[in-house]
Amino acid sequence: MRSFGIIAIALVDLTAAVSLTATPAHAGEIDLDTAGAGEIRSHLEDLRQRQASEEEQLDRLESERTALLAEIEASERDFGALESQLEQATLALDAADGGFSGTIEALGDFRTEQALRYEAAQEAAARLEAVEPEIPRSTETIAKLAGDISRAGRALEAAEEAEARTRVTVTADPPAGANDVVQFAYDQLGKPYGYGKTGPDAFDCSGLVAAAYAQSGVSLNRTSQGQWGDSTAIGRGDLSPGDLVFSYGTGHIAIYVGGGQVIHASKPGDTVKIAPMDVLPVSGYRRVR
Repeated sequence: MRSFGIIAIALVDLTAAVSLTATPAHAGEIDLDTAGAGEIRSHLEDLRQRQASEEEQLDRLESERTALLAEIEASERDFGALESQLEQATLALDAADGGFSGTIEALGDFRTEQALRYEAAQEAAARLEAVEPEIPRSTETIAKLAGDISRAGRALEAAEEAEARTRVTVTADPPAGANDVVQFAYDQLGKPYGYGKTGPDAFDCSGLVAAAYAQSGVSLNRTSQGQWGDSTAIGRGDLSPGDLVFSYGTGHIAIYVGGGQVIHASKPGDTVKIAPMDVLPVSGYRRVR
């Protein structure tokens, strides 16, 4: 007969190997439509690490379930065998005519082993009840992560292509004869984005426009919404350096500098930069009155 001590050690080792705790907290989600390639790349790596961790967890859970089912089956089988042996020992005791101390001792051993096998089966069944619901949960999480990885991968390809186009088409030298507004915009390239800032060390999108026009003697509203009102609609084909290009309704504004390019203060964490005019979805073209 196998001892209960070996069974208990096996169960303890399995329990230690698989901790039924929640998956570690996820890193913050990002907007794949607006994030840059570097941000998406980092997010994609985080998703892949989480998927690999979840797959390892699932493998451990399935291995433990297999071991627990085997343990329960063995315990039930051994319990039945012990029951049969106990019956035989009891019959022998009934038939004995004195000198049956050894048989009584055997009966006690059978009873003890029988109780231990029953306890082992109960513990394994309780552990199995905790393990089994985790398997479909883990499987579902892996499937969701696979979908997230696929979407992030496509977004990364698009972002890398957009950035490659920017590197190919963008120039950093002002055109010959650039007016004051355009020259000012070029002079700010590389300065940090700063919410509500109008320079000289940092700008937001409308702050850059207001400052560019102010140094040429034109006073504009501080906000992009106000600057829309300070300007008149023109067609794309009518654009001249210094005109304004709006995106996201009146939510973002850039200065057209010619050659299909704009200069803008794009977003927190970024800098004043030159970019293709269509780097953001265009909502309108305007000229300061």
